[in-house]
Amino acid sequence: MAGERCVSAALSLLLLLVAVLCLVSGTSAEVVRTRQGALRGTSRSSSEGRAFHAFYNIPYAKPPVGPLRFRSPQPPDSWTHIRDATTRGPICTQHTSIMRGPSPAGAEDCLYLNVFTPQVKHTEPLPVMFWIHGGGWIDGSANGYEPDFLMNHDVVLVTINYRLGPLGFLSTEDEASPGNFGLKDQVAALKWVRENIEAFGGDPGSVTIFGESAGGASVHYLMLSPLSRGLFHRAISQSGVSQTPWGMPLPGGLQKAQKVATLVGCPTEPSAALVDCLRNVDDYTIVNTTYQFTEWFFSPIIPFRPAVEGEGEDSFLPKHPLDLKPHTAVPWLIGATRDEGYLFAAAFITNKQLLEDLKQDGDRLFPKSLSYDGAPLADFITKKIKDFYFSNGELSVSKLSEMYSDGLFIWNADEAVRNYKDTAPVYYYLLSYKGKYRMSKVFGGGDLDLGVAHGDDLFYLFSDNPYYPTSGSMPQKDYEIVQTMTKLWTNFAKTGNPTPDNDPVHWPRVTSDGELEYLDIGEQLQVKRGLFQERVDFWRSLPLREAKRKSAAKEDL
Repeated sequence: MAGERCVSAALSLLLLLVAVLCLVSGTSAEVVRTRQGALRGTSRSSSEGRAFHAFYNIPYAKPPVGPLRFRSPQPPDSWTHIRDATTRGPICTQHTSIMRGPSPAGAEDCLYLNVFTPQVKHTEPLPVMFWIHGGGWIDGSANGYEPDFLMNHDVVLVTINYRLGPLGFLSTEDEASPGNFGLKDQVAALKWVRENIEAFGGDPGSVTIFGESAGGASVHYLMLSPLSRGLFHRAISQSGVSQTPWGMPLPGGLQKAQKVATLVGCPTEPSAALVDCLRNVDDYTIVNTTYQFTEWFFSPIIPFRPAVEGEGEDSFLPKHPLDLKPHTAVPWLIGATRDEGYLFAAAFITNKQLLEDLKQDGDRLFPKSLSYDGAPLADFITKKIKDFYFSNGELSVSKLSEMYSDGLFIWNADEAVRNYKDTAPVYYYLLSYKGKYRMSKVFGGGDLDLGVAHGDDLFYLFSDNPYYPTSGSMPQKDYEIVQTMTKLWTNFAKTGNPTPDNDPVHWPRVTSDGELEYLDIGEQLQVKRGLFQERVDFWRSLPLREAKRKSAAKEDL
C-alpha cells in the first residue's frame, strides 16, 4: 500500500510539473479566431507579474513581393489550420543605420504585426494602443519593442512592421510608383485592427495611434491622410511631426528613383519600365543603394520619405502636409526630449573631423544637415543661425545639439501644436528626466553625460527596444518614471486626457496663443509655459516656409 501511495504521489507530481511546463511554454494560450483564420499565441508576464497573451507574426497584408513590390498593400490571405503565433516574424528589408545588427537585413515578406493583451475574453473591450516604430523610415521593426511595462495596464498593444527605405518610399512622381507604400502599410494595419482586434479583447472604437521619431511623424501624417479617416480616435506623436524638415516631402523623387535604377542596371525611363525592372532586382541590392545618397555624415537626411501624390482614390498624401487639415478632430499628445539634437551632435565628440568639416564648409553643410538647402535665402539663414548659436565663433557640441534639437524637432512641434490646439485637445510635454540608459551612447557619445537624447523616452514605455539593449535591471527612480509615463500614456488612450483625475498632477491642455502650456517630465512633474521660447521664436522668425512646397506639390495624377 505504501508503494502504491508513493507511485500515486509521484504521478501527481509529474502531472503537476507537466501542467506548469505547458503554462510556461505558452501552449495553454487560448486560440483566437480572426477573419483570416485561427491563431495560437503564448503567455507572458508583465514587469509587475501580470499575465498577458502575446500573438506574434500576424499577417495584415499579402507579402509585397514580385508584382506587388511598389504597390499598395493588398488584403491578407486566409488560412485553414491554427497558425502558430508564438515566435517573432521577420523585420522588413532595411539598411540598418542605427538599429543593431548586420546591414542590410530583413525580408521583403514582412507585413506582420504583434498583439499583446491582458486577456482575450473581457467583459468590457479594452482601449487599443497601436505603435508605429521610428528609424527615419529607413530602419526599425515591431519586434524590438517589448510590452512588459504597458501590459501592467488595461490596454491592448499592437506593434507593426511597415516597408522602409526605397522599398517603402520610392516615388517616380507618377502612377508607376507614387510612393508612400510604408504609410499605406500603416493604414492597412489599422484596417486589420478595426476588423479583428475585438477577438483579442480590444475595442475597435477606441484606438490610439502612437509613435516616436519617424513613427511620431507617421502619426501626424495619418491625422492628415484621407485614407485613414475613421481608423483611430486619439494620437500621440513623440519627437516627430509631419512638418519636420526631415519628414516633409521634397522635390526630386523621380531623380532619386532614376539614380536607384542606374545603380542597379535598370532603365531610367519611361517610369513604367524603370519600376518593372526594379521589381526583378534583389531587395538587398535595392536597399544597398541607400549609401549612395549620403553626401556628408547623415546628410541629406532621409532620402526616401513621404511624397505628394496628388488627388486620387488610393492617394495617401494628395497635397503637401502644410496644405492639409486633419480629417478628424482627435485629442493629440505631443512632445520631445530635452536634448533631441544629440542624435546627431554626439558623434562630433569622437569624430573631430565632422566638427572640422562644419567649421571649414559650414555654408554648404549647415543648410544640408538642417534640410533648408533648397531655401532661396539659405545663405541668410545660415548667417542668422551662426550668429544665434555661435556668437563667439566657436562651434561647441552642446550648442550644436541645441541647434539640431530646435531646427529638426522643437520648433516644428511648437508650430504643429499652435496649428492644432483650437481643433481638439492638445497635451504638450518635454521629457527632461535623465536615467541610467541613454541613447546618446548609441549615437556616439559613449559614457559621457549628454542629457536626454532623442529616443530616451523609449526606455520608459518599453522594457526593451531595438536600438539600445537593456539588461532588465533599472534603478528604482527610473522605474518610477516608467510607472508615471505608462500611466499618463494609457490614461490618454482610455479617455483622451492623460490626467483625467488630476493624478499625479493636473496636465492642462494647450490653450494659450503665446507661451504654450506643457508638462515637464523630470525628477518631478511640473506644469510650465513657453518651451525653449527664445529659441523657438528665433526659428519662427526665419524665412523657412517660403519655399516649403516648391515643386514637391504636384498636379493630380
